[in-house]
Amino acid sequence: MCQGFEPKIIVFACNWCTYAGADLAGSLRYAYPSNVYLIRVPCSGRVEPEFIFYAFFSGADGVLIGGCHPGDCHYRYGNYYAHRRYNLLQRFLEVIGIEKDRLRLEWISGAEGLKFAQVATEFTEKIKSLGPVKIELKDKLDWKELSRVVAGVGSAGKVFWDESKCMTDVILSFLEFVQKNSCAQCIPCRIGTKRMQEVLSEILAGSIDGDGERLLKLLAEDIGYSSKCDLGRLAGKSVKYALECCYEDLLSHKQGICKKTIPGHPGWDKVVPL
Repeated sequence: MCQGFEPKIIVFACNWCTYAGADLAGSLRYAYPSNVYLIRVPCSGRVEPEFIFYAFFSGADGVLIGGCHPGDCHYRYGNYYAHRRYNLLQRFLEVIGIEKDRLRLEWISGAEGLKFAQVATEFTEKIKSLGPVKIELKDKLDWKELSRVVAGVGSAGKVFWDESKCMTDVILSFLEFVQKNSCAQCIPCRIGTKRMQEVLSEILAGSIDGDGERLLKLLAEDIGYSSKCDLGRLAGKSVKYALECCYEDLLSHKQGICKKTIPGHPGWDKVVPL
């Protein structure tokens, strides 16, 4: 523990629950450290990974995300999306030299003022024991540059990669991820994503020609429209993006001359809408 070190803690607090809990803690005079800074957000599911990186790159020593308890989200699934992101982010933070314990997710309702004070105090003490944040990057990279290589896969999460990857590998990896994380409640996501994975693999193996590409595009459009959640919808959207914006990458992969480069443009921020 660094003597005299007072960490800066950023709290992204859900408007309906955690922020109300923090307000209740103040009303009931439950004490918690003054170096805890609250940022009110509509829902914990609205906290993008870029927000977390921006906080750390701007000098935060710890980030706490607070949301409604599972099943109580005012937007139905927002806290589940937040939980998926949290699991992915903890693995990625260590890649850039940030201890995963510097990020914490807690469910705190509007009636749990005491819990908010306790969590804020415990988290601050934990960050004090870790000391000031030290971000170790091989290359100088600010949050804007990082955002360019963050590919959105909908409200359900984020996928990170560097530009030395092949878009084909990324899409196949993402479809595998969707298969493993699907809730299996709808046919487009449960079966459609598996079929897209099979068709794409057949195209790359040379088993089917242009008809396969047309089938893959139709599958991507249908799955993008009809899946119940963002995870399934973005599976279709990602494949459609690859076909329309990265076709040369797919073609070179099929021909065995893949250069393993993801285009820096147009980027996922300009992915074709479904």
